[in-house]
Amino acid sequence: MRISTSQIFSQSLNQLNSSLNDVTQLTMMNASQKRINSPSDDPAGMGRVMELSSYESSLSGYLENCATADEYLGLADEVLMQASEIITAVMELAEQGATETFTETQLEMMALEMEGYLDSLYAIANTDQGTDAIFAGNDIESDAYAVGLGVTLPEGSLSNAGFTSLQGETDTTIRVRFDSDGEIGADAVDYSYSTDNGETWTSATLAAGDTVLDLGTVQADMLAGTDVAASEDDAFMVRRAMVYTGSDEALSVAVSEGSSVEMNTVGSTIFGGVDAATGQAYEEPNLFETISDCIVYLETGDYDGVAECLENIRTAHEHVETGAANIGAREDKVTYIEQSLSLVKEITTNSISREEDADAAQLIIELEQANYVYEAVLSTSSDIMKMTLLNYI
Repeated sequence: MRISTSQIFSQSLNQLNSSLNDVTQLTMMNASQKRINSPSDDPAGMGRVMELSSYESSLSGYLENCATADEYLGLADEVLMQASEIITAVMELAEQGATETFTETQLEMMALEMEGYLDSLYAIANTDQGTDAIFAGNDIESDAYAVGLGVTLPEGSLSNAGFTSLQGETDTTIRVRFDSDGEIGADAVDYSYSTDNGETWTSATLAAGDTVLDLGTVQADMLAGTDVAASEDDAFMVRRAMVYTGSDEALSVAVSEGSSVEMNTVGSTIFGGVDAATGQAYEEPNLFETISDCIVYLETGDYDGVAECLENIRTAHEHVETGAANIGAREDKVTYIEQSLSLVKEITTNSISREEDADAAQLIIELEQANYVYEAVLSTSSDIMKMTLLNYI
């Protein structure tokens, strides 16, 4: 059979391209250390790699959520331990104030000290993780609490339902008493208020048809139809209150497929305070409101009021510790899930590696063989292409 020069050239070129392609592919594998660099290398293998990679990516997302939740819950657990210590100090003060062995001046000093403790608890309730409030529910971009106004009601006086709103601000407790009987919103009612703990009183009259008591820097809007009676005793006291401005729902994150955890806390369920939406105090146990009432009773020398607050503070303390235990349980849950996910992710990563990674030792051998073949083809083709009929004459 006659073999033409063009056939020789064509076959040589095909062999060159084939061996060069082998060298190129093996060189790419050696550079990336991966057996699969494109779907054409192994379509079925690439499919398995993509499936495993997608699963690994979802695991990474869950692990990131776990880490974030762990930071939030860990911080909340830490600051609630500090809050528990402060509440213990508050109870010790309240125990002293309820013994009737201290003078009014000493009680006022105790009230000042308790105000400091209250401010510390307020700061704890507004703790941030970075820029996110950990006790504001899912409204993490704003503080959980703001300073507002509340009322302390001595036993046998009015009720919280008798007030519709409090406007203004005050740095001191405002004591209010009624100097005449009447019905709010119907009768003209005389009243007096003091901003210096009863040393001086300012008299005023609520006009018939009006419901807003002017207390200087504060205006107290009372419910029309509320009956009031003249008395030398305080009818109510207006003082600072901690108003919850966060959300009523906690912020939840997914920590595994089909499982989520609340990474922060609704502060009102721990600290209580006043509901910003209604202006009413949250139900007992209400730590902030109870301490605020206790401060007022210390200022006014009401031993029985302090004693009653002491029992409520104990209950609120137990409630705070229960909340801390709940946070600790969520923290443990996140930790266990994070450990499990880390193990699964490691196994998945190894599976991807086994599927797409190249055997380094075998790859070097194959690359050497391919280079040897390519060089042999080059040499042989060169020798053949240089031959003519003159070589046989």
